[in-house]
Amino acid sequence: MSYTVAQNTSFLTIASVLQKVISFFYFIFVARIVGVENTGVYFFAISFTTIFTVVADFGLGPVLTREASRFPDRTESYFNTAFWTKIMFGLMAYLLIVLFANLLRYPESTKILIYISGITMFFDTLATAFNSIFRAKKNLIYESIGVIASQFTTLIIGTVALLNKWPLVWLILAYTIPSFLNLLYVSGFLKKVYGIRVRFAWNSQVFKIFIITALPFALAGIIGRLYSYSDSLLMSKMLTAKELGWWSVPYKITFAFQFIPVALSASVYPVFSSLFLGDKTGMGPLFEKSWRYLFAVVFPVSLGLIAVADPVIHKVFGQEYGPSVAALRILLISMIFGFLSFITGALLNAINRQKIQTSLMGLALAVSILLNIVLIPKLGINGAAISAMVSNFVLCLVGFYFCVTWVNINIKNILKYLYQTLWPAAVMAVIVYILSFKIHYLVTIIIGGMIYLGLLYSTKVIDKELILNVINKIKPKSSAM
Repeated sequence: MSYTVAQNTSFLTIASVLQKVISFFYFIFVARIVGVENTGVYFFAISFTTIFTVVADFGLGPVLTREASRFPDRTESYFNTAFWTKIMFGLMAYLLIVLFANLLRYPESTKILIYISGITMFFDTLATAFNSIFRAKKNLIYESIGVIASQFTTLIIGTVALLNKWPLVWLILAYTIPSFLNLLYVSGFLKKVYGIRVRFAWNSQVFKIFIITALPFALAGIIGRLYSYSDSLLMSKMLTAKELGWWSVPYKITFAFQFIPVALSASVYPVFSSLFLGDKTGMGPLFEKSWRYLFAVVFPVSLGLIAVADPVIHKVFGQEYGPSVAALRILLISMIFGFLSFITGALLNAINRQKIQTSLMGLALAVSILLNIVLIPKLGINGAAISAMVSNFVLCLVGFYFCVTWVNINIKNILKYLYQTLWPAAVMAVIVYILSFKIHYLVTIIIGGMIYLGLLYSTKVIDKELILNVINKIKPKSSAM
């Protein structure tokens, strides 16, 4: 069974929404109970380990998805070779985690959290091999269920630990245990649904091809992780644990919305790949529609939250997180460019321009590190936020330039969609900001959403026909249309 792009996007979006909602409220619970400094240590341990995730995956995930979607008859051979390669690289990544945690001389208590988080990374990277096949089959329902179940299990274990005041290590185990259970789940259903199971089968020719093909993905992944978490790494040596705790809040809030471009890019990537081999004329319209969807979502979310950033931080997380407000507003602007970059990256990878995408990530990383080194000592976490905004802008702008160079993208359509969604979001944000001084911020958010949708409807950006069309596309069907 396979599904359309709209259906797969819906599955993963719904799952990611639930996962992010649970994760967000769980993080609020953690932040309020363990305090700013412990939150900073907890956040850093997970961030540090996440950097090495790409070493374990080594770019094999997107390669496996792409090749299995192009050559379905070779799926099992591709899968098993990739799976055992992931085990090898996963063990190497764990050793690197241990090595660098000691070389950087973090406290023993922090290193223990890092070691356990590394085990979570190992289980997660193996699970991506199974999910890569589901994505190649255009069937994201099982991955979506796994996402929700894992986060719900984390919530249960973590809540019990917090209420019983267990050591901080249990907050990390709250991720490790569900990660292992999810690995068992996806492996079982891949075998049940498609008859693909883990075998000790190794194709050296496939391995060579995959490694050569994956190298640009791996380099891009490594650079991407460093790009996303180098600020936390630098701050761990330049700032205090308390300041890391302040940084964790705006980072977590903006990261909570990343499911939107992740779900969309995961759905359009295999379609881009198929169109590249077949009907290349369909790639431009699909890119335009993807950006239109992101415009319609990211502008109201970003500008709306900027308007209510102060009450959100103070009332949700507590007064001690007050210094996070300015950084949150800057990161919300950065989020706009970050969202759009997911689609430019997916397109460049799908048309075999991995080296260009890797170079772009390297450029963004260089800009980020340079600005962080200059700005963090002077501005603290606000300096890190400014660095993220500038580097995301560079990544988005240059990435779009290359996409337009190789794919026939109608820039007039892009500008039209930009105008149609930006001004309603800006009007909504101004109204929400004014109302936030008079009524509860949650009420203003609801009012803001209604105003934004009303403006889109009044300008005919959305209408009854579009709504019905979306509903029909989301309805489950036995095969792709």
